[in-house]
Amino acid sequence: MKGVPSTALALMGVLTALIAGDAAAQNTQPWLIGQIAPVTGPAAAVGVRHDRVVKLWVEKINEDGGIRGRPIEVISCNDENRPEKAAACARDMIEKGVVFILGNSLTASIRAVQPLVRNGPVLLVGSPNIMPAADTFVFQVSPTDIHLTQVIAAYAKANAVDRIGMVAATDASGEVGVASAREVFAKSNIDLRLARIDLRATDASTQLAAVAGKDVPLVYSSYSGAGAITVVKSFKNLGLEQPLIVSFANISEPFIELVKSVRPRRLLGTSVSGVVPELLADPVQRERAYAFQAEYRARYSERADMINLLCKVELDVAESVLRNVADPANSAAVKTYLESTPTQSIQNVTFSPTNHVGMDGSAVSIVELKEKGWTKVDP
Repeated sequence: MKGVPSTALALMGVLTALIAGDAAAQNTQPWLIGQIAPVTGPAAAVGVRHDRVVKLWVEKINEDGGIRGRPIEVISCNDENRPEKAAACARDMIEKGVVFILGNSLTASIRAVQPLVRNGPVLLVGSPNIMPAADTFVFQVSPTDIHLTQVIAAYAKANAVDRIGMVAATDASGEVGVASAREVFAKSNIDLRLARIDLRATDASTQLAAVAGKDVPLVYSSYSGAGAITVVKSFKNLGLEQPLIVSFANISEPFIELVKSVRPRRLLGTSVSGVVPELLADPVQRERAYAFQAEYRARYSERADMINLLCKVELDVAESVLRNVADPANSAAVKTYLESTPTQSIQNVTFSPTNHVGMDGSAVSIVELKEKGWTKVDP
């Protein structure tokens, strides 16, 4: 420049190069994502199956060159389904600057994390029990427990059932299930017989004897995790003949393995429809479901289940943000994007400024466990 000393010009050139170099380095830094999941302990079946899908997703994205030239890096923390551990995991992730937290744990742990993301980052959850307020940075990809219970009620009414027995655990998830059942079944004129069971119990005969008499044509166990086997085993040992419906969280391959020797005559469950792709009316979604199942089987030599599928939906939401929001670290921008842009997935997810639950009862089906796995329920 005319009138500018050569030394000043040289210094300006160095500064410009440094700034450009720093920007280039920033643009190649990994997208940092946190995952909280119980990969050990009584809820490990939930955490491990989430974690497998996360690993599959990261491998595929990074093999394809990342997103906008930046790889994915996941900080995964085992909360052991302990709320205090989940909160510690979240604090560490927030300090490290993650752009998302994947809340792949159970109800109590996710509730412990929620206050910590009051100002971001966005927390994505698959649990049906969170039901986040629309003024938060928490987004739930699954239907709510109310939606699941409404589908059970509709199935009962379609089969002329006016009385249901229910066994519920005494944990946070169990309390949500009881509240939903009381509200929904009362509105549907279905009589509810309720018994509670401690998470540490090894026998449910007393509870089942109280709620599963011959005048009760349908029994529902809202018990999540490995402890649900206690109810199933006792149901079989008592020789009960009516169908038993298990909770959303138990539509998994580990659960099938655990119940194979104690399976009741008819074992039903609530599930997102994509677990049985032929239940999906939309051919595009049906094809996505088949493709994901094939991809998962090729990687892990087993069937994908509902926990896997919900994690896939959750990751499709995260990927949509990373590809389309200019600065995914800006939680307010991410919130605005999610509230205005549906995510195309195995089952599409739609949030709004007044609703942070991505699916409703239309995404849910009653399924039945048969020899080849979960399938469309019989009457």
